[in-house]
Parts: sequence; C-alpha cells; structure tokens
Amino acid sequence: MSKTTQSDPSFAEVWDTLSKINVNDHTQKRNGMTYLSWAWAWQTLMANYPFATYEFAETDRDDITGTVTVWCTVSIGALQRTMWLPVMTGYQNKAVQNPDARDVGDARMRCLVKCLAMFGLGHYIYAGEDVPPESAPKAESKPSKPVKIEEPEPNDVPQKNKIVTDDKSTTEIPDNESAEKLVTFMIGLVDDMHSDSLDALLSFWKENKQTIDLLDTKFKGQYDRLKNHFTVVKNKLKGEQA
Repeated sequence: MSKTTQSDPSFAEVWDTLSKINVNDHTQKRNGMTYLSWAWAWQTLMANYPFATYEFAETDRDDITGTVTVWCTVSIGALQRTMWLPVMTGYQNKAVQNPDARDVGDARMRCLVKCLAMFGLGHYIYAGEDVPPESAPKAESKPSKPVKIEEPEPNDVPQKNKIVTDDKSTTEIPDNESAEKLVTFMIGLVDDMHSDSLDALLSFWKENKQTIDLLDTKFKGQYDRLKNHFTVVKNKLKGEQA
C-alpha cells in the first residue's frame, strides 16, 4: 500500500491510491447489498493520509414525512468531498420516519463510508465490480447491477468495532504519528460505549487484541494512553452496573 507525506495531494493522486485498494475482505453482504466496515475504511485512509479529517453537518429533517438526511464532509489536505444519506433502519434500504439517535449515528458512519468512496476507496463496489481496476483481468465481463455499499448496524455484526491489522502488514502503523491517530480513533470508539454495556467494551478489547498488542510492542506510550482510558471507562461502567 503506497503512502504519502504530501499535505496537499491532488484529487487524481488520491483516487489513484485509494481506488486500487481491494476492500473485499472487509465487506459483508445483507439482502443483496454490500457493506464495508467504516472502522477499517477509516484506518485505511489514515494509513495513507494521516492528516485527513471528517465532519458531520446538522441533519436535515423533512417536516412532512418525518424522515432525516445526514451529511458528511471528508477533507484530505485541501481536498474535500461531501456526501449525504437518508437515515435507514436495518437492511430495508428505506428511509425511516422519526429516527432515534442510534439510527442517526449509524447513518452517519454509513455516510462516511459513502463519502470515502467518492475519493476512490471501495468505489468499484458501487460500480458493480468484484475487484478494483488494477486487479481486474484484461477481458472483463459486463458489470453486474450496481450494489449499495454501506456500514451495517453495529448490533448485527459480531466484530462491530474490529480494527484490522496483522503480522503480515505491520506497516499499517508505520510511525508514532500514525499510532497516535489510531489510538485517538480507538478512544473515540471506547467513549461511544458509555451508553453501551460492559460486555461490549470488553468485547471491543478482545476483538482488537492483535492491534493493541502491536501498539504495546512498538508504541508503548500510545498503548498506555489507550489502556488508561479504557480502564477509566471500564470502571465507570462497572460502577453503573453495581
């Protein structure tokens, strides 16, 4: 996977980098639709452009139907892309009326994945192709009907917050700056579990143990930061359950 230290790459450079990444091992299919893990997608963006940021705008509510649209903007240096998505429930691919906070939160992360596809990451799945262009055979068959790529609801995915790194790809965390950004991202996930359960929090640590062990081995300071924060949240949840 190629990386850049350039703070202001061009749209063409970003597309050339991200559109060639094969995301197939990090997708799941539900009711004919393909869903890409937002946690993996963001980690992959950080591995290539650690200075990238995202922002969610205020939701748009239709006063007549009671449906809601969320908006996300991703910035890579001076480059920006904005995408929108109606708030949906489950895998029905239909806007839900009067969504609650959980529905809106899930829709925002789905919208983030959709916005990243506008930069090239996973875009080929929207186009109905099985593999990214660089991996495709010269004699291609006619593309199948496009499918929608979204992040599934966390409750329906056993490893909902798993961050993928493995021993064969230790360059996923190339330096301390990248480790710091990854830990900050993981701390955000831990904070989101304040409204969840202690079991979910412990499951998060277990599912990401390979990544956490890598931090412990190579970036001890960042590991300690994550562990200390995790311990604070764990103790708080234990107190609430007592």
